[in-house]
Amino acid sequence: AASAAFTLRIPIAHIHGGEVTEGALDEGFRHAITKLSAVHFTAAETYRQRVIQMGEQPDRVFNVGAPGLDHVCRTPLLDRADLEAALDFRLGALNFLVTFHPATLDIEDAVSQCRQMLAALDAFPEAHIVFTLPNADPGGRAIIPELEAYVARHPDRCRLYASLGQMRYLSLMRQAQVVIGNSSSGIIEAPTFGAATVNIGDRQKGRLRARSVIDCAPERLSIEHAITRAVEPAFQSLLPTMENPYGAGDASGRMLAVLRSVNLVELGRKPFFDLPDLARRVS
Repeated sequence: AASAAFTLRIPIAHIHGGEVTEGALDEGFRHAITKLSAVHFTAAETYRQRVIQMGEQPDRVFNVGAPGLDHVCRTPLLDRADLEAALDFRLGALNFLVTFHPATLDIEDAVSQCRQMLAALDAFPEAHIVFTLPNADPGGRAIIPELEAYVARHPDRCRLYASLGQMRYLSLMRQAQVVIGNSSSGIIEAPTFGAATVNIGDRQKGRLRARSVIDCAPERLSIEHAITRAVEPAFQSLLPTMENPYGAGDASGRMLAVLRSVNLVELGRKPFFDLPDLARRVS
């Protein structure tokens, strides 16, 4: 879509540019779309600077925060009782929300990494665990039987859902003590809810993190140690004070204000912003 719009000289406004995700093919596509785009809305100032570093004009690059947090702040969420009814599943005193995707640059190890994660979860028999299925990236289907078998072994405290939908997913994130896996939601949305995140492997490597995010290798002991730290009362007590670096949930309004003010005719030309100019023109 981006290449077609660029060829037809339709201005592109790009969201979430400048981010690094070293474990996923998305990074290459993201940077390519940046170079095709006329206006840029980044999720953090670090990413704004990176887009400028790629040759984009500073006055066309705007740090607005992550639009996904707008949904977090505006979506009416289910309370615990209604969520349990919607899930047909009773939550416990300790709840984990688990989403594990194959890393597209490491798909051969997806199953073994998933098994390592599941083995680590065995160390927390008191936890009630909700799993969501992996995405459609290569390697995802091979993970599904592993999750199904694990849930079948623990039917009293585990559930697997193909998709929770936005309301149920965000409502569950609000109730979870720990979000586990390698989804971007553990990096971007979970900190807003005051949930700890155990981020496994390299799929999100390079993204900004709140202090609530604990990185670990895709190995049983590393994952187990990360979860142990995440559930410690001292760590849990600090979560409400940890700032989310992706903004406060007002990105859409800020983007709209920019789009209303831009001159679409002027967007047709993309002069390259050379790095020697950076010190003079970027504060």
